[in-house]
Amino acid sequence: MQDKKRLGYYISALLVVVLVGIVVKNVFIKETTVNPIVENEDGTKQLVFDAKLTRLDESSTTFKEYNGKVLIVNFWASWCGPCQEEASEFTDFYTNKPENVELLAINATSKDSSENAMKFQESYKLNFPIFLDLDGTLQKSFEIMAYPTTFIFDSKGKLMYTIKGSINQKELNKYIENLY
Repeated sequence: MQDKKRLGYYISALLVVVLVGIVVKNVFIKETTVNPIVENEDGTKQLVFDAKLTRLDESSTTFKEYNGKVLIVNFWASWCGPCQEEASEFTDFYTNKPENVELLAINATSKDSSENAMKFQESYKLNFPIFLDLDGTLQKSFEIMAYPTTFIFDSKGKLMYTIKGSINQKELNKYIENLY
Protein backbone atom coordinates (compact mmCIF):
# COMPACT_ATOMS: atom_id res chain seq x y z
CA MET A 1 0.00 0.00 0.00
CA GLN A 2 2.86 2.37 0.86
CA ASP A 3 4.40 1.81 -2.58
CA LYS A 4 1.14 2.75 -4.31
CA LYS A 5 0.91 5.99 -2.29
CA ARG A 6 4.52 6.82 -3.02
CA LEU A 7 3.99 6.14 -6.75
CA GLY A 8 0.91 8.41 -6.65
CA TYR A 9 2.99 11.20 -5.06
CA TYR A 10 5.70 10.81 -7.70
CA ILE A 11 3.18 10.96 -10.51
CA SER A 12 1.49 14.01 -8.94
CA ALA A 13 4.85 15.74 -8.48
CA LEU A 14 5.84 14.97 -12.06
CA LEU A 15 2.53 16.36 -13.31
CA VAL A 16 3.02 19.57 -11.28
CA VAL A 17 6.56 19.99 -12.68
CA VAL A 18 5.31 19.51 -16.25
CA LEU A 19 2.48 22.02 -15.76
CA VAL A 20 4.82 24.57 -14.18
CA GLY A 21 7.21 24.06 -17.10
CA ILE A 22 4.44 24.77 -19.61
CA VAL A 23 3.44 27.95 -17.75
CA VAL A 24 7.06 29.14 -17.57
CA LYS A 25 7.52 28.50 -21.30
CA ASN A 26 4.34 30.40 -22.17
CA VAL A 27 5.19 33.35 -19.92
CA PHE A 28 8.92 33.74 -20.45
CA ILE A 29 9.67 32.16 -23.80
CA LYS A 30 7.04 33.59 -26.07
CA GLU A 31 7.43 32.81 -29.73
CA THR A 32 6.67 35.98 -31.56
CA THR A 33 4.44 35.58 -34.55
CA VAL A 34 4.20 38.83 -36.41
CA ASN A 35 0.92 39.40 -38.20
CA PRO A 36 1.94 40.26 -41.78
CA ILE A 37 -0.95 42.68 -42.37
CA VAL A 38 -2.05 45.55 -40.14
CA GLU A 39 -4.72 48.15 -40.62
CA ASN A 40 -3.61 51.78 -40.65
CA GLU A 41 -5.61 54.54 -38.97
CA ASP A 42 -6.99 55.60 -42.35
CA GLY A 43 -8.38 52.11 -42.98
CA THR A 44 -5.74 51.06 -45.50
CA LYS A 45 -3.80 47.85 -44.98
CA GLN A 46 -0.05 47.69 -44.55
CA LEU A 47 2.44 44.86 -44.96
CA VAL A 48 4.59 44.23 -41.88
CA PHE A 49 8.07 43.56 -43.19
CA ASP A 50 9.16 41.64 -40.07
CA ALA A 51 6.63 38.87 -40.77
CA LYS A 52 8.25 35.48 -41.30
CA LEU A 53 8.30 33.58 -44.59
CA THR A 54 9.28 29.94 -45.07
CA ARG A 55 10.99 29.15 -48.36
CA LEU A 56 10.33 25.98 -50.34
CA ASP A 57 13.50 24.45 -48.83
CA GLU A 58 12.02 25.35 -45.38
CA SER A 59 14.66 27.98 -44.62
CA SER A 60 13.32 31.26 -43.23
CA THR A 61 13.32 34.87 -44.25
CA THR A 62 11.01 37.84 -43.81
CA PHE A 63 9.22 40.26 -46.10
CA LYS A 64 12.04 42.67 -45.17
CA GLU A 65 14.17 40.98 -47.84
CA TYR A 66 11.82 42.61 -50.38
CA ASN A 67 11.39 45.99 -48.69
CA GLY A 68 11.38 48.90 -51.14
CA LYS A 69 9.97 46.86 -54.02
CA VAL A 70 6.46 46.63 -55.39
CA LEU A 71 5.34 43.24 -54.10
CA ILE A 72 2.95 40.85 -55.77
CA VAL A 73 1.96 38.17 -53.25
CA ASN A 74 0.06 35.24 -54.74
CA PHE A 75 -1.60 32.51 -52.66
CA TRP A 76 -2.06 29.23 -54.53
CA ALA A 77 -2.45 25.46 -54.20
CA SER A 78 -1.16 22.72 -56.48
CA TRP A 79 -4.63 21.18 -56.88
CA CYS A 80 -6.21 24.50 -57.89
CA GLY A 81 -7.18 24.60 -61.60
CA PRO A 82 -7.00 28.40 -61.98
CA CYS A 83 -3.61 28.36 -60.18
CA GLN A 84 -2.36 25.87 -62.75
CA GLU A 85 -3.64 28.10 -65.56
CA GLU A 86 -1.91 31.22 -64.26
CA ALA A 87 1.43 29.50 -63.52
CA SER A 88 2.85 30.08 -67.01
CA GLU A 89 1.55 33.68 -66.95
CA PHE A 90 3.49 34.31 -63.73
CA THR A 91 6.63 32.68 -65.14
CA ASP A 92 6.48 34.91 -68.23
CA PHE A 93 5.71 37.96 -66.10
CA TYR A 94 8.64 37.24 -63.77
CA THR A 95 11.06 36.88 -66.69
CA ASN A 96 10.12 40.34 -67.99
CA LYS A 97 9.23 42.21 -64.77
CA PRO A 98 10.70 45.58 -63.83
CA GLU A 99 13.71 45.36 -61.50
CA ASN A 100 11.94 46.96 -58.52
CA VAL A 101 9.00 44.52 -58.64
CA GLU A 102 8.99 41.14 -56.91
CA LEU A 103 6.58 38.23 -57.19
CA LEU A 104 6.20 35.96 -54.16
CA ALA A 105 4.10 32.81 -54.45
CA ILE A 106 2.81 31.36 -51.17
CA ASN A 107 1.60 27.78 -51.29
CA ALA A 108 -1.40 26.91 -49.12
CA THR A 109 0.67 24.12 -47.60
CA SER A 110 -1.70 23.52 -44.67
CA LYS A 111 -4.31 22.56 -47.31
CA ASP A 112 -1.78 21.13 -49.78
CA SER A 113 1.74 19.75 -49.12
CA SER A 114 5.32 20.89 -49.53
CA GLU A 115 5.94 17.85 -51.77
CA ASN A 116 3.11 18.92 -54.11
CA ALA A 117 4.43 22.50 -54.08
CA MET A 118 7.88 21.25 -55.17
CA LYS A 119 6.38 19.07 -57.90
CA PHE A 120 4.28 22.04 -59.07
CA GLN A 121 7.37 24.25 -59.23
CA GLU A 122 9.25 21.66 -61.28
CA SER A 123 6.31 20.81 -63.50
CA TYR A 124 5.54 24.44 -64.41
CA LYS A 125 9.21 25.54 -64.31
CA LEU A 126 8.42 28.38 -61.90
CA ASN A 127 11.28 30.89 -61.77
CA PHE A 128 10.13 33.10 -58.88
CA PRO A 129 10.36 32.72 -55.08
CA ILE A 130 7.98 30.17 -53.61
CA PHE A 131 7.08 30.03 -49.95
CA LEU A 132 5.20 27.57 -47.77
CA ASP A 133 2.39 28.39 -45.38
CA LEU A 134 2.87 25.28 -43.28
CA ASP A 135 0.37 26.07 -40.53
CA GLY A 136 -2.03 28.35 -42.41
CA THR A 137 -1.00 31.47 -40.46
CA LEU A 138 -0.40 33.58 -43.55
CA GLN A 139 -3.66 32.52 -45.18
CA LYS A 140 -5.53 33.43 -42.02
CA SER A 141 -3.81 36.82 -41.73
CA PHE A 142 -4.45 37.63 -45.39
CA GLU A 143 -8.04 36.35 -45.02
CA ILE A 144 -7.75 33.95 -47.96
CA MET A 145 -11.12 32.48 -48.94
CA ALA A 146 -10.27 31.00 -52.36
CA TYR A 147 -7.32 30.21 -54.60
CA PRO A 148 -5.69 31.91 -56.29
CA THR A 149 -5.75 35.26 -54.51
CA THR A 150 -3.17 37.92 -55.32
CA PHE A 151 -2.22 41.03 -53.34
CA ILE A 152 -0.27 43.95 -54.77
CA PHE A 153 1.63 46.24 -52.40
CA ASP A 154 3.40 49.46 -53.28
CA SER A 155 7.11 49.87 -52.45
CA LYS A 156 6.25 51.08 -48.92
CA GLY A 157 4.12 48.01 -48.21
CA LYS A 158 0.70 49.63 -48.58
CA LEU A 159 -1.89 47.23 -49.98
CA MET A 160 -3.07 48.64 -53.28
CA TYR A 161 -5.00 45.78 -54.90
CA THR A 162 -6.55 42.42 -54.02
CA ILE A 163 -7.36 40.14 -56.94
CA LYS A 164 -9.50 37.08 -56.24
CA GLY A 165 -9.18 34.52 -59.00
CA SER A 166 -6.59 34.07 -61.70
CA ILE A 167 -4.76 36.90 -63.36
CA ASN A 168 -2.65 37.10 -66.50
CA GLN A 169 0.59 38.87 -67.36
CA LYS A 170 -1.12 41.77 -69.16
CA GLU A 171 -3.43 42.45 -66.18
CA LEU A 172 -0.52 42.27 -63.73
CA ASN A 173 1.42 44.86 -65.73
CA LYS A 174 -1.63 47.13 -65.81
CA TYR A 175 -2.01 46.93 -61.99
CA ILE A 176 1.63 47.74 -61.28
CA GLU A 177 2.35 50.30 -64.02
CA ASN A 178 1.82 53.30 -61.74
CA LEU A 179 3.39 51.74 -58.63
CA TYR A 180 7.10 51.63 -59.51
